[in-house]
Amino acid sequence: MKHIGKIIGIMLPIAALTMIVLQVVVSNELAGLGKRLGELDREVRVQADINEALKTEVASASSLLTLRERAESLGFVEPTSKQIMNLTLEVPVALGL
Repeated sequence: MKHIGKIIGIMLPIAALTMIVLQVVVSNELAGLGKRLGELDREVRVQADINEALKTEVASASSLLTLRERAESLGFVEPTSKQIMNLTLEVPVALGL
């Protein structure tokens, strides 16, 4: 019985010291991961802001008013009835007033 008590008396401090070292290492890793997570979170917010700005720019560039102004600057004009070409002999329903 004394032999077991002696082994426990030696092993218990070694196990406690090992657990303390392990806790310090794990805590250090968690702190590093927390910092990296914060950096990634900031990057996600920046990319979301850039994405929103690009969506707004695309919506603005593809609006009908912008397309019309661009077409006019390129020389396009509103078609007159003489400029509309029908490829069939029948009058289209929209023009069959």
